[in-house]
Amino acid sequence: MAGGAALRTVEVTNQHQDSYGTGCLIAPGLVLTAYHVALPGEDGVIAVRDRVSAGFTEAVVVWENAELDAVLLKADRALVGAGLGVVRWGELVGDYPNRRPVCSMTGFPKAMRRRASARPEQYVDDLKTVEGIIAPHTGSRSRLYGLEVDRAVPTDVKNWQGLSGAGVFCNGVLIGIARLVDRQWDRILMVVPLSHLLAADGFAPAVAAHTGMAPSLQPADLRPLMDNVPDPTLSSTYLLDPRSQVTDLTGVSGLVRQIEQWCKSTDRIDVAAVTGLGGTGKSRLLIEVLHRLTAGSGEQRPWSGGFLADHPSHTDYQVLAAAHYPLLLAVDLAETRLPQIRDLMAALADSHDGAAVRVLLLARGHDTWWLALRRHLRTRSVGPIGHAFALTPDDALDGHSPEDIYVEAKVAFARRIRLLQQAGHGDDSWPDRVVADAPRLYGAGIEHTTRQPVIYLHIAALADVLAHANPEFALKDHPMEVLLANEVEYVRRVAEARLPEGTFDDKLLRSLVTAQFLAGARTAQDGRAAVRAGFDVHHRGYGVTAPPDARQLAALDDVLTAAYPATDGAHWGAVGEPLAAAWLAEVETDSGEEFIEAFLQHDSLATEQRHQTLSTVARTAQDQPGLAAGAHRAVAADPERLLPLVAQTITAELGTDQARQWLSGLEHAVADRASAPDADPDTYQWAAGLIREAQQRTAADRDDLEDLIGAPLTQEADAPEQQAAETPPAAPAPDSHLVLVKPQAGWATRYIVGVLGLGHLTLVGAVATAAALKNGIGHDGWVLWLFVPMNVCLHLSIASGFGGRQLGDALFAWVAPLFAIGLTTLNAFMIDRPWPADWPPQWLLWPTLFAIGLTALTFSWRFEFGQLQDTRRLTISEDLPE
Repeated sequence: MAGGAALRTVEVTNQHQDSYGTGCLIAPGLVLTAYHVALPGEDGVIAVRDRVSAGFTEAVVVWENAELDAVLLKADRALVGAGLGVVRWGELVGDYPNRRPVCSMTGFPKAMRRRASARPEQYVDDLKTVEGIIAPHTGSRSRLYGLEVDRAVPTDVKNWQGLSGAGVFCNGVLIGIARLVDRQWDRILMVVPLSHLLAADGFAPAVAAHTGMAPSLQPADLRPLMDNVPDPTLSSTYLLDPRSQVTDLTGVSGLVRQIEQWCKSTDRIDVAAVTGLGGTGKSRLLIEVLHRLTAGSGEQRPWSGGFLADHPSHTDYQVLAAAHYPLLLAVDLAETRLPQIRDLMAALADSHDGAAVRVLLLARGHDTWWLALRRHLRTRSVGPIGHAFALTPDDALDGHSPEDIYVEAKVAFARRIRLLQQAGHGDDSWPDRVVADAPRLYGAGIEHTTRQPVIYLHIAALADVLAHANPEFALKDHPMEVLLANEVEYVRRVAEARLPEGTFDDKLLRSLVTAQFLAGARTAQDGRAAVRAGFDVHHRGYGVTAPPDARQLAALDDVLTAAYPATDGAHWGAVGEPLAAAWLAEVETDSGEEFIEAFLQHDSLATEQRHQTLSTVARTAQDQPGLAAGAHRAVAADPERLLPLVAQTITAELGTDQARQWLSGLEHAVADRASAPDADPDTYQWAAGLIREAQQRTAADRDDLEDLIGAPLTQEADAPEQQAAETPPAAPAPDSHLVLVKPQAGWATRYIVGVLGLGHLTLVGAVATAAALKNGIGHDGWVLWLFVPMNVCLHLSIASGFGGRQLGDALFAWVAPLFAIGLTTLNAFMIDRPWPADWPPQWLLWPTLFAIGLTALTFSWRFEFGQLQDTRRLTISEDLPE
């Protein structure tokens, strides 16, 4: 955090006015500082200098506001801040003591002025990073943040001079600029919140004109939990990303009002689903609703929020419950993130002292997952959960024609591309022929389009703009091919800047970008695994070769990370959909339909990466059905490892129809593979049985498919990567296929079975004792009394063995229970007590009682301690009903 602030720190001076202070680089060449430091409009020249420059560079004013004490300066981007990205803008929305973030600013206070070692008669201004806490109520009436400084402070308040204009950062997000020192409190610095600047006339347009993106506030103190806006680039992925807000939201005005009213209800916490096909505008809808809520009206407190990160830096979701601003959180691809949603809502329900929280779950459908989630959340008293909003392709056409949307999108894309070029995101190779009225090549006949997601109208518009700017793109047959060609050019520019000259391999980069999209990478280790798998699969079929050079793989990893940086806590991001789906289909075709199959089976991938790959293929196969075949073959080749992951994907992420199609294709692939000479009959018999059970449950619209394979995968988000090697496992697994499973049973069943099991042990002990006393064993010495506990321990050992493991067809599994029942029955016969005439004969009653009791004791053990089950042979018949 401090390092990021230091990199953006510049010196600002107006020499004729003898003014000196600090500024913050918003982007290369764009500096934000205090008005009283720059003194615009006065005689003199404003100059700035970054940390690596030897001299000052002249700067001009592009925006100023004396009342807010802020000014925006522009200098040569090649001389000031070259290579820096655009800063993120934020505000503080809550105060959670356990996660209170440290804020920092870096500047040139007078106290850090030092004599130059080479020339003692001269002085140099040195950097000082100041860290502290901003309490949410300090300075609230003056509309300023009060930063309470930690550690050392100057002995004289005048020695703070020079720090004015420094950027104040929280979690790497700029939240304000230093304004003045509180003379009554030597440890409090007053800071102008950025929210005031963004609300001021002309500031946001000035920033957008020089950075290529409009500034928007995000909750800085919640950043570890939130997804961020992507960095501006001249890539098709960025231009189509709804979070980039390149195109306006069309239609759906009624739906926006409905969601806005739902947010403003009196409930403390509530959850709703927004469903629609991919590309219908669900994410853009959420951004529009959030924009309206954050604008505020009258005395109402504005809202805050955004998209919940798929890979948050920590999972202490109680931070959200302490927010002083109402929060609107969106969870994209919600059907793939159910465990995270359950954890989130459990934390909000258990502890909530802040403002209202609304959670919108964005998904393609709400078949079984939404119904099951609602039942789960209602048992925990989480809100009314009574709303589900549907978005159809026709909704975007409400008040608009396809022609209107296409034309407006062309204007928007051309305007944003020109902004990006002005902000320096292009290079010498980027053409200048970017116009809003580009000839209609791919948009021909667009006015007759109906019932098509709005994304396809945007794709046609962007393809026409790009094809006019680059005539080579106009040779493509399909608009998606134009967008992919532009994406390839973007990746090539990134690669050429980072790889040695002449080492760029276009096809290899395509394969690696596809691997990046499929597997993801939560950590650097995951990134290395995905690069290695993509590299090997791309070069498969060339015989035995030397392993790839580690430096080469690291360089390729660096290219992928730079081309698609993470917007959350992950190692990298990925090319956006629907581009990713088209790129995956292209790579799969070029590989002879073998890329997905080989990639899924690569040994370097972690289990979570295989699961994400299957999930990604299942999602994209809804629009590209041919992609499923490779995944089916991979699962059929390695069912023990991949089939449970497929079952999890079907459970949570696919609608009923898609699940049936997947299971049908998988059934055929498994049957074909089972006929191979080297196939293990037992393994494929188990796989076929699991698939049939899943088909039956899917046909009955049951939402308990996960019972077949256990709970979904979870992640330890808070644990650092190196802790995995330091923390020993609780107990070594005897077999990599064995998992500990506790059967689910109601409390009444558990109570009855437990009482029967305890009664059985008591009866065994009583019968053995009575038999001992009857036959005078006690006269032969105390050692023979061990016969009684031996009988009890025999039954307890059998119950623990059969309750805790699957013993299969072993001879012991048949002999041991019969021996225990027979031995205890023999003890009962030795009592030789009179037997009522109307009772069943002893030879029938005693074995029956002991058999029932031993069975109850076995299941009581299983309920309490769980059972080690073999995932290769696990079937639903082994579970007890509730």
